[in-house]
Amino acid sequence: MAPSTRDLLLGNRFQRNLGLLTAAALFVGSFVAYATGMFAVSGGIVVIPGEATLVGAVAAVLIGYDRGALLSAWLCLFGAYFGFSAEWAFLGLSPSHSLAGRLAFLFDPAGLAVYAVVSVLLGSAAFCAGYLFGLGVDRVRGARPDV
Repeated sequence: MAPSTRDLLLGNRFQRNLGLLTAAALFVGSFVAYATGMFAVSGGIVVIPGEATLVGAVAAVLIGYDRGALLSAWLCLFGAYFGFSAEWAFLGLSPSHSLAGRLAFLFDPAGLAVYAVVSVLLGSAAFCAGYLFGLGVDRVRGARPDV
């Protein structure tokens, strides 16, 4: 039976909760990875961080492969980007910035909009790749796909 559009976008309650938990874990993981130097920013002007994109996209592919919710894939990428932005706001800006200035940088509408648009575009592509790969694996195994 083919999943409904609502199920594909939002998933069931378990998938939504798991998606939010995964996005929160990617936020914390991305923050810690950039703070400890495990991930590095190599350019001067960074709009979309590469390592955060890779981590979020891998999560989105796995969500698609597992037939999860598209919204979860978007949130995973956004969580990774927001973790990068939080690290930059609280550890990367000069100490002369006040807490209000750091929060203003973190919640800048233009930056959040860029992260949201990129999360939807890349998250959709990664989700579709994982979903189609899962269908192919099911066909090779001889199982009947649910689509």
